Amino acid sequence: MSRADHIWQFPSHRPGPRVCISFGVHGNERPPIDAGLRLSEELARHPELIEHGDLLLIHSNPKGSEQDSRWSEGGVDLNRCFDEATLSRTPELYEEQRAHEIVQALEDFRPEILVDFHCTVEPGERFLMHHPAADDAAHRAVTRWLRAEVVLADPHLHFGGVSLDEWMSTRGKVGICYETGWIGDAALTPESVHGEMLNVLRGVGLVEGEAQEFSQKRFLELEKAHPCEEEGFRWEPGMGNNLQEVARGSVLGKYASGGAVTMEQDVTLIFPKKKPELVQLGKPLVYLAARKS
Repeated sequence: MSRADHIWQFPSHRPGPRVCISFGVHGNERPPIDAGLRLSEELARHPELIEHGDLLLIHSNPKGSEQDSRWSEGGVDLNRCFDEATLSRTPELYEEQRAHEIVQALEDFRPEILVDFHCTVEPGERFLMHHPAADDAAHRAVTRWLRAEVVLADPHLHFGGVSLDEWMSTRGKVGICYETGWIGDAALTPESVHGEMLNVLRGVGLVEGEAQEFSQKRFLELEKAHPCEEEGFRWEPGMGNNLQEVARGSVLGKYASGGAVTMEQDVTLIFPKKKPELVQLGKPLVYLAARKS
């Protein structure tokens, strides 16, 4: 059943969890988009597949998808539009309006769990991200049904509380961002992502069938951002990969002055700025995470 533009609700009319799967926040991340659209078409034909509870499917940025662009022409990053400042003002751009529509759908539906499916545009392994502490039981109960081996927790909202999963987490619900892998990886296909969507729906109890559990996880917690402190930073060869584990004393790179960026403890690198145009004075050069049990 269509609720609004590219937002579908599938009720079972039986007690169970209220779950949202979203995809296509970034319009050029095709494997999750194609997987989500396939799932919406299957459920439209066979709504009885939802055995318990209720499901909300959201194609977040259909205009960006039509243009095969991260966001629409003249627009902004939708995954930076779920903060209170943006949501409290009259929207001017398509993505701002879309954020209002998505939040209204979520407030009406009242999901307990949201999994937002993405993929990365640079090489790297798949990972999950959420915003309570790494040991949060409610989030662990969901992440075990997703294939990624790395779970990154950001309890201090270092990214500013601007994303869809952060919107959920800051309201005391389960909000998970799932980076399903690199878009250039031949193993990342709409079929593989579709399978993961179904697996999590089975795992949390909406769809009948045995779910595969992925309990072996590496838990990380985001601790701080390391800023760019001088001009002309260059990464050392082999450094600057997302989720890269770096030992204490390692040199990440050097500034034009010759000054080195040296790690004072064992860390994992998160979202390093590899492209020169992204390296800006005073802005995060890389985020640093510590391993948790």
